[in-house]
Amino acid sequence: MDLARLPGKIGPAVDFLREHVKSLNGRVSTKGNQIQVEGLKHKEVKLLLHKFLRHNGLDDHRVLSQSGTLEIVPPHLATHTKQDAATTPPPAAATMPYLFPGAPVPVAPDKKRRKKS
Repeated sequence: MDLARLPGKIGPAVDFLREHVKSLNGRVSTKGNQIQVEGLKHKEVKLLLHKFLRHNGLDDHRVLSQSGTLEIVPPHLATHTKQDAATTPPPAAATMPYLFPGAPVPVAPDKKRRKKS
């Protein structure tokens, strides 16, 4: 499991997992930002991580499983560009597929005809 995106919470996460894994006859070992849990199913470890996140008020974080590795991911913040107030939407005649009275008629460019031989 990778806890690199959870700074400052690695120690409490290890303590929480050790406490809960002992009751399920498992073992927890740490190496930097990595935690290895033995004796539990993958799904059980993921549920324990969810429980840890909820207990610590990190409801917006997620636990992702990628090829046997669990990773805690912070919320994704998408930023959208705002339109300028000076721009106006195009007129309805330009966006509608049918013809409006008073609007110019779209004309296909003239094609050159081939002579029949």
